[in-house]
Amino acid sequence: MYELLHSFIQQLFPQCQIDLTLVEPLLESRKVHQGEFLFREGDICDFVGLTLKGCLRTFFLKDGKELTLFFHPEQHTLGDYESLRRRRPACFSCQAIADSEVLIVNTQAIKVLETLPDGQKLLRLVVEDLAFQLRDCLLSLYRDSPEQRYVNFLKTEPKLLQRIPQYYLASHLGIEPESLSRLKRRLYHKEIS
Repeated sequence: MYELLHSFIQQLFPQCQIDLTLVEPLLESRKVHQGEFLFREGDICDFVGLTLKGCLRTFFLKDGKELTLFFHPEQHTLGDYESLRRRRPACFSCQAIADSEVLIVNTQAIKVLETLPDGQKLLRLVVEDLAFQLRDCLLSLYRDSPEQRYVNFLKTEPKLLQRIPQYYLASHLGIEPESLSRLKRRLYHKEIS
């Protein structure tokens, strides 16, 4: 279980010298079955997580409609850091779209990390990772057309494309499933002509 955590840390912070044996007893592995929620909008999210297996999505409701912000396949962080730090209700939900396993880093583990050399820097990098994901998502929604967002998704996450239902992908792109079907047909016809 901790191999993925070590790998994640090495990607994020290669010079990290944290002795993870001090934190590992505080970590929890949580199984989340397809369709189950890791946390819901309005809950206090008292952890940050790392997907060990499977795939989850982060979404929120607007006018009764689900809008997907992120997908979290293996080695992706997740959580609502503001909810964790400020003890405020989460502003979105996190749901498994496949049977998943998530490494939970709770407040107790975070407090221990904060006392260790390199611990605060590691935590800052994790928070920056979450913030950069959100920034990229928001910029894309405002700058790019649905077609551009889809093409970018094809380039950056080709394997993930096979793992997520089309209606979640459409929600992530900010379009209806029918529009996604038309978009895919249009791109296919451009490709073959």
